[in-house]
Order: sequence, then structure tokens, then C-alpha cells
Amino acid sequence: MNVRSRMRPETAVKGFTLLEVLFALSLFVLALGSLPGALVECIQSNEYARHVTTATNFGQDKVEVIRNAVYTSVSGGTDQTTEGTITYTRTWTVTSGPTATTRKVVVLVTWTDKASRQVELDTIIGG
Repeated sequence: MNVRSRMRPETAVKGFTLLEVLFALSLFVLALGSLPGALVECIQSNEYARHVTTATNFGQDKVEVIRNAVYTSVSGGTDQTTEGTITYTRTWTVTSGPTATTRKVVVLVTWTDKASRQVELDTIIGG
């Protein structure tokens, strides 16, 4: 009896062909090649989100100052605030509101990082 005919199928040596290994390796290299680009995009998105959050907080601070001011003394203006290396410019305008006893306040916060950006907050105050 031949030795080969006595081997059970589960004891036979199994493996991958060279073509299968090369294909899997090329897929792995392709996936790794896209990671640096995704990482850079994530870092830039996080930086932009941080600036938007900071600008929104500065705008909200100005809205609260205006809300707590005497109604008849509220007027428009501009100021600047710096956080890190970015300078945020706040500009607020006060116009007549939807009724005779209200005013509309628009606070615009602008800054420049890689481009000119802005956040706008609108509110209505009453007297």
C-alpha cells in the first residue's frame, strides 16, 4: 500500500499560494498608504473645530455682556481678542427689533488661519 494513500486529508499541509500572499500584501500596503492623508485631514478638522468653538464662545460672551447692559445704552462696536496665535475680531451691530420694545443684536466673530473665517450669532433683547 502506498504511503500517500494512507494519509488522512486533515493531516495534509495547507497554505497560501504566492499569488494570494502578494495580493493580501498589496491590499495591506494600499490601506497603510491612505492613513497619513486621513491623519492630516483629522488634525486639520480638529484645529478648525477648535477655532469655531473659541469664536462661538467669544461671540456668546459678547451677547451676554450686551444682555446685561442697560437697554438704552446698547450700541454697536468692535473689539479684538487673541487666543494663542489667532486674533479674533468681534463686531456687533444693534438694530431695531421685531417690536418697538426690542432690538436685534448681531455679533460677528472673524479670524484668519489658513483662510478668512467667521461665526455669526443673532439674538433679540428687550427693554
